[in-house]
Formats: sequence, structure tokens, C-alpha cells
Amino acid sequence: MADFPLHPVWNSIDGILVINLDTSPERMEKFVRDNSAHLPMDKVQRLSAVWGRGLPTYGKAPWFTAGTGDRAKFWGGTAGCALSHRRAIEHARRAGWRNVLILEDDAVVRPHAEGLNILAQALTDIRGDYMLYLGFNKPVPYGSTVIKGEYTSLWQVEGVLATHGYILPASMYDRLLSLLPTEDNVWEWLSEYRAVDAWYRDFVSALPGVRIYALYPVLVDQGAGASDIGGQQAQEAEYSCKREPYSYATPAGVLHVLSTPFRRLKVKLNSIRTHRRALRGGLPGYRKRRKKKEN
Repeated sequence: MADFPLHPVWNSIDGILVINLDTSPERMEKFVRDNSAHLPMDKVQRLSAVWGRGLPTYGKAPWFTAGTGDRAKFWGGTAGCALSHRRAIEHARRAGWRNVLILEDDAVVRPHAEGLNILAQALTDIRGDYMLYLGFNKPVPYGSTVIKGEYTSLWQVEGVLATHGYILPASMYDRLLSLLPTEDNVWEWLSEYRAVDAWYRDFVSALPGVRIYALYPVLVDQGAGASDIGGQQAQEAEYSCKREPYSYATPAGVLHVLSTPFRRLKVKLNSIRTHRRALRGGLPGYRKRRKKKEN
């Protein structure tokens, strides 16, 4: 527990959920060691994660074929991640929370006074449907500042790639739950959207009336090491975003805005293409590297 008063911003968050596999208590123990000085632990609840490779339909036709190969483990991991975040949102809705902070068990809180103050202001000022990221990964997004401090700013961005630390208001619960996969359709969902972090960035950010916010410098980093659910390796120093978003108020930013409809169309068409391909041959495997010709 913290041996000094915590920032009052935590009074504005009804619940904090930490996604953690039942088979990895050591990761939850590490989370507590790393973060107990910075979070109100009386609000922190461990949420049992979904083990995607344990689903009854994992590894079975029609979504898993010989062509899926070793990548089946990856798809199992991404399924578990998507279903775990669904489970977290369902928990927050059942609890009647006005908002929720969802963390993964490799999240590392790095509080700084100005960032906490800006977060407090954001939770007071922001209304409507939104996602507020306390940390995000590469690639660096484009955006514009909403609240600007001396060292820290809240940005409204086009979308970011991350799921290790974000806040949702209650108005987003049903909206996301109506679109997130269930165990019955998770493999087909992945064949179209690939992963929950990419879906948040590419599709939720494009929903009417939804705004995406991100704090920089980040308040929550993703710790180095392998994802326990997904199995992907994250090197914190290289993976987490270490620079502020690119501004729309630049020539490159203006060009980026003008090209946004075309990028979104490309993403949508690509999702349709990959979905159709999976309907014919199952979830894809890893691409084979071409051997270099010897001189």
C-alpha cells in the first residue's frame, strides 16, 4: 500500500480491473509490487483472463487448417486477449461503475504530478463516448492537444495501438459489447479484425461520436517481456511510445487528415479480403521467408 496520500484523481474512477491468467499468479504478485504505491489498491480487482488456447473450438476446422500451422498459438493468444477485454467490460457493466480503468498485468504505472492533474481535469471535462489511453505503443499517432500543460498534454488522436491501460465511461460498455467477439464467433471475428488493439485503433475510433484520447508522457507503460495471454514479446524501451503524437497542425498533419478516408477504406477492404480468405482456407499461418539466392 502507498505510504503517502494518493492523488485525488483516483476518486473519479469507480473501478480498476487487472486482467491476469489463473495460471500466472506470479504476474499478479509482480503487478502489486510494482504498482501498489501508485494505485488505490482497495479499488483494484483481479479479473480472470481467458486462455484462448483452452477454448473448445481452438485448433479445429474450419478456422484452423494445415495452413494455419504454428501461428495457431498466436491466434489463440489474440482470441484470449479480445475475450478478456470483453469480460472486463461486462464486469464493469454488472458492477454499475460510471467508468473503469482496464489494465493488463504487465502494466507499470509511472505517475507524474502534471499528468495526474490533467487526467483529473479530463475526467471532469470530457463528455460522451470516448476511450482514454493512459499509455500507448508504436506507431506514433496523429492528433491535436485538448489540454496542454508545461510538460504533459492530453491529445485527441486518431487511434492508438494498445490495450494495457485505458479508461472507458459507462456509455461505451454496451456499444463495445455489441461489437466485441464472444466465444461463439471469436475466430471469425479475428479473421476480419486480427486483434483487439488493432480493432480499437482502426474501427472503434471511426465509430460515429466516439473520441479517442491519449496522455503524453504516458502514465502507464507496458512492461518488457512476453504477453502471458497473447505470447507476443514486448521490449518496453522499444515498444512503448516514447514521443508525443504528431500534430495535425503541420503540413504532414494536414496531408494525413486529407488522406484519412482513403486509409480507412483501405483498412476496411483489407479486413473484407482477409475474412473471405479465411472463410475459404482458415486462419492464415506465418509467411514463409524466401531464401536468398547464392551467388
